[in-house]
Amino acid sequence: MPMFSFSKSSYENRLLDLLQSRFFMTARRNKILAKWAGGRLGYRDNVLNKYVRSVVFSHIMTPNDRKMIDRILSDFKKAEIKIPEETIHQKIKAIEERIVAKRGSKHVN
Repeated sequence: MPMFSFSKSSYENRLLDLLQSRFFMTARRNKILAKWAGGRLGYRDNVLNKYVRSVVFSHIMTPNDRKMIDRILSDFKKAEIKIPEETIHQKIKAIEERIVAKRGSKHVN
């Protein structure tokens, strides 16, 4: 048996799968949240798509939920839309629960 093995162990494979799964779930969550926020801001079509891409991409570059929430709150404030921060947290939680439930139903045999 060689001293160094370059193949990934099952643990490493599982870890990579979990990280990839979490990344895609977070990106999906952020996309849905950004669509919701953009809709509240009155954005439609190309403007909405550009806003969604901007929010999702900024979170990928700096994965920090606090910054994303602050950005959305700031956008609401600029548009004079009064939506409390707690509403955004509730929306995030609801989106995550929906994604997890949907994902779980796909794995049921």
